[in-house]
Amino acid sequence: MHKSMYIIFLLIVAGISCKNDDPTAPRLDYDSEIVVFGLFMITEKENVQQKTIRLEQSYKVTDPLPQSQKERAIKDAVVFVETNDKRIQFEYLFDSTYLDKAGTLKLVPGELYKLDITLTNGHKITSEFIMPDRPKILRPNASAPAAAYQPLTVSWEEARFAHRYEIAIDDDFGEFQLATFSASDHEELYPFLFATPNEYTLKVASLDQNYYDYLRSRSNRDPISHINGAIGVFGAIAYDKERFLALVQ
Repeated sequence: MHKSMYIIFLLIVAGISCKNDDPTAPRLDYDSEIVVFGLFMITEKENVQQKTIRLEQSYKVTDPLPQSQKERAIKDAVVFVETNDKRIQFEYLFDSTYLDKAGTLKLVPGELYKLDITLTNGHKITSEFIMPDRPKILRPNASAPAAAYQPLTVSWEEARFAHRYEIAIDDDFGEFQLATFSASDHEELYPFLFATPNEYTLKVASLDQNYYDYLRSRSNRDPISHINGAIGVFGAIAYDKERFLALVQ
């Protein structure tokens, strides 16, 4: 057979093979999962703490999209949080949210907090974290303006039990926003070169390992998980906040 005719013959065979080999359809019959978002927070204000646990059922892409968050809520779970010798029940109140209604649970830096959830079918969900202490911002602050169009040095007192820190800066109008992680007690923020003269809010937060891993991997296909029996996070954050001015110098 002539060489050119042989090549044409191979192309025809290849084309027939491709037509008969249908592409594999994606699997859409996966089981729905339990989604937990538990975040315990020590704020910049003394004695102001937030403790929230959200519990929902995920849905299949082939199912009709739920019209409201209430349709995904799991309302009949038994939810406990343990620390030291206390075992405190969180009650369902609204929109997938379970709260320590009586305010019995206190967040103490260095203490271990354990999550224990039991669904009506007996399914168990567990996790735990160590509460980090709150950092204290040293600069910039209200009495020490920063320089606009210059890198910004942010420093703070090291917080006990912090796995990582998150630094976030924004203005009142959303024209400048910056967020980054740090493993030390200071950070040089070069993107502040693009910050105009304005008033800004700075937040420095200490993160436990669970919440840090959740934040840095939540957009990945294989997020880092520290929760058993569900997907999501049970973690902690403690933060300080300052307002400061950026001026042309």
